[in-house]
Formats: sequence, C-alpha cells, structure tokens
Amino acid sequence: MDSNNSLTSFWTNESTLYTQVDNFPNANRQLLSTEGRNLFILVNHVILCSFISMFGVGANSVNILVFLKQGLKKSLNLCFFLLAVTDLMGLLTQLWHNFCLNPYVSYINAPLVFGQIQILTAGKPNACLVRITGWITVYITAERCLSIAMPLKIKQIVTFERKALILLFIYLVNVASLVPLYFSAYFSWNFIPAKNTTFLGVSYRSNKLVIQDLLYIFQASLALAAFACTVMFTSILIVSFKKNAEWRQKSTFDSDQTKTKSKRENRTVRMVIVVACVLIVCYTPACVSSIVSAVIQDYSITGRQSNIFEAVWSFGFLLHSVNSSINMLLYYRMSGKYKSTVQEMFPSCFKLNVSVQSKG
Repeated sequence: MDSNNSLTSFWTNESTLYTQVDNFPNANRQLLSTEGRNLFILVNHVILCSFISMFGVGANSVNILVFLKQGLKKSLNLCFFLLAVTDLMGLLTQLWHNFCLNPYVSYINAPLVFGQIQILTAGKPNACLVRITGWITVYITAERCLSIAMPLKIKQIVTFERKALILLFIYLVNVASLVPLYFSAYFSWNFIPAKNTTFLGVSYRSNKLVIQDLLYIFQASLALAAFACTVMFTSILIVSFKKNAEWRQKSTFDSDQTKTKSKRENRTVRMVIVVACVLIVCYTPACVSSIVSAVIQDYSITGRQSNIFEAVWSFGFLLHSVNSSINMLLYYRMSGKYKSTVQEMFPSCFKLNVSVQSKG
C-alpha cells in the first residue's frame, strides 16, 4: 500500500483507533455524535486516565523497590515484582496514549499524525502489557490453587527457576504477538490532500490486511483466555478458602505454630483473591466489548457505531489504568510485611503523618 492510500485510509477512519475525523462517512447513522465521543475521550482518557496513571507510575515504582528489598525468591515476590514492572511500563505508554487521543491535539498544526503515531508507540504496546498483566495474574492464582491442593509438595513442584521460566514464557509469547505488526507497519512522511500538508504518520506494506486479521484473532484469544483462566482460578481459590476456614474452625488439633502459619497463608490467599477480583472487574468491560465487536459488525472502529465503540473502549482503558495503579493500596492494606517494609523505606513520611495526627 502506498503512502497516499495509507493516509486516505487514516482520514476515513479505517486504520486506527480514535482518529478524530469530523467528516466520518457514517456520522449521520451514529447513535452517538462525534462531539459526544470526543467528550468521553476527553474526560476518560485525557483527564481521569492520565491522573490515575500518574499516581500508578509512582505506586508501582514503590512496589518495585519494596519487592527488591524483600528479595525476589521469597513466596510470590517475583510475580508481584514483574507485575509492578509490567504495570509501570503499561501506565507510561498509557500516558502517551492519552496525549495522542486528546481531541484537541489533532487540530494542532504539527508535523505528526498523533492518531497514527500512537498505534506503534502507545496503543499496541499498551495492549500487549495489559495482556501480560492478565497472564501474570493467571499464574499467581494458579500457583495459589496448587498450594492449597498440594501444600506439602508445592515447594518441590514450584521452584524459583521454574517460576522464572514460566513468567519469561508469558513475556515472550505476548511480545512475539507484536512482531508481525512492526514488520508490516512503518513510520513515513505522507501527503494529506485534504489539508495540503505533509505529516509523519504510519504506512503499511501490502500484507497489512492479512497481518492485522491474524494478529487480532491471536491477541484477542490471548486476552480472553487470560480473563477466563483468572475467573476460573479465582473461583476455585474462593471456594477452597471458605472450605479451609470452616475446617479450621471445627478442628481442635492445631498447634500455635500451625495456627500462625495458617493465618499467614490465609492473608496471602486473601490478598491474591482481592488482586484477581479487581483485575476481573476492571477487565470485564473490555472483554465484553471485544466479544460484542466480533458478533456485531456495526460495533467496531470502522462500523456504523464506531463512536459508541470508541466511547466504550475509553472506559476500558480507564479501568485498565485503575487495575495497574491500585495494587500498592491493596498490598499496604492487606500485607503486614509489605506495610512494614514501606514504613522502613520511607520513615520520614510516616513520622510526618504521625506528627500531623498528634497535632490534630
């Protein structure tokens, strides 16, 4: 595909998400107006999502430092550490994504077509990192299920080396799903007749349609499979947790040491359940939207109801940012070890807090 055809496709809303085109050919059949779509994008992406993402960048930076200090070989620390790293990178790409999707940015006379640039620099990398977050959560919940099913053998089955290899495999598979896209798409200077201006945008090679169809199927399958597995393992954890709690209440043979160990394991399982449930809630709109778009042809970026599609996905991105930003609060609330490590690393902050409370 040559440069002119690529940019013509862009300005008719066929090659990217959130292109901000006022003269969209299906605009008169849209249930949601272009102004309404832009309002959702402005509020959800530019304002709310950016604010939450900035908080999340700081929170995940603290998470990374805490788990490094505690040691990555302890319990689930390696998983939580990689989860924080992935969420941090995802939030950084989301901040750039939010800027590119700003409805007012497209009207700036700059030599960049932000709606296209974001595909390779923000949109696709962010979606990949979101999938990795989902699969790391799948592994965390699966390991906890295994520890409940085989508590005496879990340390022999799940070694640090095996855990690292599984997590590395998760990264490699998801990153590999992006490789075909970067072989078929590239940055190029293109002339836009409608504006009589040359802009830096994205062009595609002749295999664009085949590559995009295959990538969409593979990436959507990865995302939906991660969501389904998380729901399944979390449900098993909740049922097992309740059964174990009932059994311990009836049991009269637990020693003090066993009770202490059980309480510690219960806190870990409870925290894993909460983290997984937050992910399920935050990922549900995006998964439902993906399924609906596969069933209803009009509900897509190129369909008759593209404005509603974009508005719904703005909530999806917003909730993804919430999921990536909130873990620090959950860890601090539910893990005494995490809380003590944070207080040890940032003593001046907590001394200030105590002094303020005493004065109040």
